Amino acid sequence: MKILILCIDRDDDIGSKTGLETPIIGREANLKAAIALGLKDPEDSDTNSIFSAVSTYDDLKENGEYVEVATVCGSQSIGYKSDLQLSRELDEVIEEVHPDSVILISDGAEDEYVTPIVSSKVDISHVKTVYIKQSESVENIYYMLVKTLQEDKTKKKILLPISLALMVYGFFGLVGLFWDITIRGGEALTGLSGFGIVMISFVLGVYIFARIHDLDHKLYEYYKGLRNAVSTAAVWLPFTIVGIFIVLAGAASGWNTIMEIEGESPLIIFLTFFQSVIWWWIGGILIHELGQVIHLYLTQGKIKRSFWAVVTSLLAITFILWGTFDYIQVMVYGEEVMSVLPMVAINIALGLSIAVLGGLTHKSVKGEEDDGE
Repeated sequence: MKILILCIDRDDDIGSKTGLETPIIGREANLKAAIALGLKDPEDSDTNSIFSAVSTYDDLKENGEYVEVATVCGSQSIGYKSDLQLSRELDEVIEEVHPDSVILISDGAEDEYVTPIVSSKVDISHVKTVYIKQSESVENIYYMLVKTLQEDKTKKKILLPISLALMVYGFFGLVGLFWDITIRGGEALTGLSGFGIVMISFVLGVYIFARIHDLDHKLYEYYKGLRNAVSTAAVWLPFTIVGIFIVLAGAASGWNTIMEIEGESPLIIFLTFFQSVIWWWIGGILIHELGQVIHLYLTQGKIKRSFWAVVTSLLAITFILWGTFDYIQVMVYGEEVMSVLPMVAINIALGLSIAVLGGLTHKSVKGEEDDGE
């Protein structure tokens, strides 16, 4: 009977930190992987798990057992993606080793996740949990907490509401402070301690939100794409830059508009700002999308069919919101509703008509493409 000593690195510390390809099969290969990971990150518990797997392999080998040792890795994106990668690598190991049973080596923090994956493919005869002796209970609690918070479902249920609450509290605190400075001038700066609290809240909320959605990796990928666009003189880049300038110009225009308003409620100020910037922002977005259309056509000879859907959707939403905000302003000011009702109805009807037209056009184009296939 052949026994497989299996070590599992669910979050792919081995691959991300050492660059080694996985799965890793064999005593020497696993020993080299453990040394490489230990040199990169001496505090990583996966190093101890691999050494324990090799040690278990040696003990069973000396007792005359028919054994093999292997390490499989998942992905840094903990959850479905990592477990799918684990399953694929485990299939590779099973196909090569053909084990009758598995001794699973674990740090204890991931048993409930990895055990079902392994047991669905091969019998598990024993599970060995590896702790760092200096602080077994503390380390286990720490890794359980870290691994739990790395789960996408846990992050969205626990951390996302916390980050949103911190950002909302910090944002409105900062807006209130800046508005107070605008009205009272330097006297408003006496409450700098309050400014520190709302600033910390906002920054902390943004940081947690960024970690939840891996925005640091996404920004890095965007940076690489931007660098590649510059080096290859991509057509979409100038259009995007112009679009950003238009959005910023619209924001500046809206700010100047509300600075001229005195004694109005925050609702009226918001509505005035929105109506001042909305067409600027729509124009910036459309110019960006137009650049993408031209770039796709020049590089691949294809037409971006979704451009029409974007245009119609943006225009429809804008007209509907414009009419709705007009109506709200009339209600707040207490003016005669009937005087503005025709314009409100025209804006909303125009928005709905554009939305229907866009939907019908998109359906027609999609139908033609399906028939062509």
